[in-house]
Amino acid sequence: MDELRDYFLGSRARHYRQTFSRVGWALTLMLLLTLAGQILLQILTAWFAPGLLSRVDVLYLISGFSTYCIAAPGALLVLSTLPAPPREGPPRPLTALQAVQLWLLCVGSSYLLNFLTQWVMDWVSRAQNVSFTDPVDQLGSLSLWVSLPLTCLLGPLVEELCFRRALLERLRPWGDGFALCASALLFALFHGNLFQSLYTLSIGLLLGGVALYTGQLRWAVGLHAAFNFLSAGLAPLAVALGSVGDLAFTALVILSMAWTLHWLVYRGEALAKAARALRWGDGETWGHFLVNPGMTVFLLAILALTWYNLH
Repeated sequence: MDELRDYFLGSRARHYRQTFSRVGWALTLMLLLTLAGQILLQILTAWFAPGLLSRVDVLYLISGFSTYCIAAPGALLVLSTLPAPPREGPPRPLTALQAVQLWLLCVGSSYLLNFLTQWVMDWVSRAQNVSFTDPVDQLGSLSLWVSLPLTCLLGPLVEELCFRRALLERLRPWGDGFALCASALLFALFHGNLFQSLYTLSIGLLLGGVALYTGQLRWAVGLHAAFNFLSAGLAPLAVALGSVGDLAFTALVILSMAWTLHWLVYRGEALAKAARALRWGDGETWGHFLVNPGMTVFLLAILALTWYNLH
């Protein structure tokens, strides 16, 4: 009975819940400010230039500005109230070859997991006789002058500041493994989209691992930007080049998937050895991380957003 009381009411439990709850409130605030910013900017646009709201580029600009320039600073302010442990040891750079290999790993794992997600969603769609809409499909209709700055510059910078700097660093006291998994999970959930859930989880794990290994944020930002450039820059270029471009793009995707499978097979033992050296959090830590007021509200909001995005 005393152990049960300590689990729920002890000073350690209160510290866990207060920290993790503040993380949940920060992400909830980010969602609410994003929604509020979009509504406000759409009202102002409808007031001064209503015709612009029919353009996908304008709607995407409104969404990006609300997320990255209004909501993210608010979340960062909340997260900054939590202590972050100092870094131990000097930073470790990546070589150009390592950076290319990691980029191929990001691309290959995302395509493999995206194929799996598409197969599952198609099966559910046929079984339930309903149609689901992938919000990512809208990106193909964006102008390059909109998609490139937002998805390859502002987006990677702000998202890495939020999830691989502010969030990851503040979860490290419970173990680097725990911080890596928890921050990647929240990164995937924040997208509010089942079509992106698996591959954004893998990207979160990879970029988080890079941030932990190097001790520097710039490598994660660069890899994130390069990964986004695949769909925002290389894919439109392939379409413009015609059959030659399509063939080159397909070859790149196949190469990346082959490299990912090769890496998993031949680097699996080294990866497992490195994983065993990390602390991944015990049941108590994960229990308090998932069950607290702030995180509960955030998860409910994400469930509602995910359901809305499906339809």
